[in-house]
Amino acid sequence: MLFLAFFIAIILAVNGTKRMLSLRGTSQKVVEVQEKLEGLKQENEDLRGELAYKKSSRFVEEEIRNKLGLARRGEEVFIVPKEESSQQSAVSSQQDEKPNWQKWRDLLLGRS
Repeated sequence: MLFLAFFIAIILAVNGTKRMLSLRGTSQKVVEVQEKLEGLKQENEDLRGELAYKKSSRFVEEEIRNKLGLARRGEEVFIVPKEESSQQSAVSSQQDEKPNWQKWRDLLLGRS
């Protein structure tokens, strides 16, 4: 009888421990999901603000000015040319004039 009571007590203790560990794991998952939900709510709020801004006339005007290069009456638009592209094309045209064997030789021997 004592052996049976001891055996039942061990079974109850093991089952209770399993349930406690399961509850702890579940509660950790709940906390992680709540944190993820808060992050998604914040992202949603940010996206709503961005959408409201993009629906505004201020955004439309900025896009027209930036992408199309238009200006209001009395304003002047300046277009600054890029210098890098002309330098890069000159360097690439010089390199293209050499035969491949010279390019390999220069690469392997460290010549410019």
